[in-house]
Amino acid sequence: MNITTAPNRDENARACIATETIYRMAPGEIDSPLVFDVSRSGTTYPPEFMPPASFKSLHTKISPYVERVVLPCIAEGATVLMAQFPPTYVDPNRPEDDIDPDQIDGAWPSPVKPLPASIKSGSGLIHSLGVSYKPLYEEKLAVADVKRRIDDYYLPYHSKLGELLAEKRAKFGHAFQLSCHSMSSIGPQDGIKRPDICLGDLDGTTAMPAYVELVASVFRDRGFEVAFNKPFRGNELLRRHACPKTGIYSLQVEMRRDLYLNEHTRELHGGLKVLQDCFVEIARRVRMIT
Repeated sequence: MNITTAPNRDENARACIATETIYRMAPGEIDSPLVFDVSRSGTTYPPEFMPPASFKSLHTKISPYVERVVLPCIAEGATVLMAQFPPTYVDPNRPEDDIDPDQIDGAWPSPVKPLPASIKSGSGLIHSLGVSYKPLYEEKLAVADVKRRIDDYYLPYHSKLGELLAEKRAKFGHAFQLSCHSMSSIGPQDGIKRPDICLGDLDGTTAMPAYVELVASVFRDRGFEVAFNKPFRGNELLRRHACPKTGIYSLQVEMRRDLYLNEHTRELHGGLKVLQDCFVEIARRVRMIT
């Protein structure tokens, strides 16, 4: 398996940031129009990220081991892009202006549009709440700190993802983004057991129906329950990169975590191979699209 570390987007970025803390890329062993986007599984904590919260609180909103689920797909030509930083540091799946001004010490230099759901859950661009909704920080964050997170981590990840999708579209005439995440088996607010798989396309706006059905059918054929746009419809990773009119089709996949690991110990189990096989089959079918 050939995993390459990409250069920093900004040549003037601080030298103390090792590029492997931003993203890694596993190119396909052949070629395909499919790009897997694994943005919320990073576990490389930047050295300056030392809030007083416990590691459990910091780690609770990570989608664990999703890269392990999809990396076998490079054998079918898919490219896998993996953010290395945790979403608790800066979340690639949130709009750049989804910032709670009450988190910031001083005036933010541009307009902000914090989403009510983000404020309630403490999971906007910069997460403020961890496990059991406990605060991650005791003090407000400096403007320079938040800007650094955006400029050195958030934007380079999105830049690379956009670059990959543009390259695929130029070569094949179309490109397919599969944004992969995992969700807890029980909804934290309603206490209801979630479906096995949730596919999100921002309510039918980011992917052609045939692509959505291709992915759904692979999971259904293996006995999984598949839901659409509920409880998750997708967010910034689809909104920013999807462009069906020009041939870039984007779909989000949320997998229930207990399908591949023990949610208490986070130990992987045999379900991992089942999901790996599903994604390899998805990659094989997408590669055949002409």
